[in-house]
Formats: sequence, C-alpha cells, structure tokens
Amino acid sequence: MKVLGNLFKILILVLLIYVLIQNADQVVDLKLFTLYYPSIHLAVLMLITLGIGAILGSLMMGFTALQLKAEIRDLKKKNKQLQKELENLRNISIEEIPEGDFGGPEERKS
Repeated sequence: MKVLGNLFKILILVLLIYVLIQNADQVVDLKLFTLYYPSIHLAVLMLITLGIGAILGSLMMGFTALQLKAEIRDLKKKNKQLQKELENLRNISIEEIPEGDFGGPEERKS
C-alpha cells in the first residue's frame, strides 16, 4: 500500500513539474481582495498555492488525527471497563444467583 502511495505522489510531482515547465514564461497580475501584485510568474504563483494548500491540508489532517486519538482513548477506557464487568460476572458464585433465575428452559415456560 505504501508503494502505491509513493507512486501516486511521484505521479503528482511529475505532473506538477510538467505544468510548471509549460507555463514558465507566462506572467500574470494577481488581485487578492484589496491587494494587487502586478506581473508575477505563473509558475511561482502555482508553487505558492500548492505550498499553502499542503500546509492547510496538513493542519486539517492533524486536527482529525487528534480527534481520532481521543476517540480511541475513550473506546479503550470503555473496553477496559466492560472487560472488568465481564470478569466480575464470570466470578459470581452459583450461591449468589437468586433461586428463581436458575432454571432451565422447561421451568421458564411455566
């Protein structure tokens, strides 16, 4: 699975380099809200956009990972509690079970 992930990353990198080479000589004007940047190379703008996207994506994945770790911790705690309860139920002696609850299927029908 890691091999496929690495191949996918290499493919994206090759495609990015191809697009950057195709647009290396183009110059664009950037209007960003109230800011104006005249004559920026398109390749530089694409690299900056890619970098910002990678940073934002990493932050979002980090928050999701923290939420999942907290959920795993809660589930492990609940699992430990349920295992302790099951062990306690297994250790109950037959004398502690009430007389009416100790019958077979024939006694329950009547």
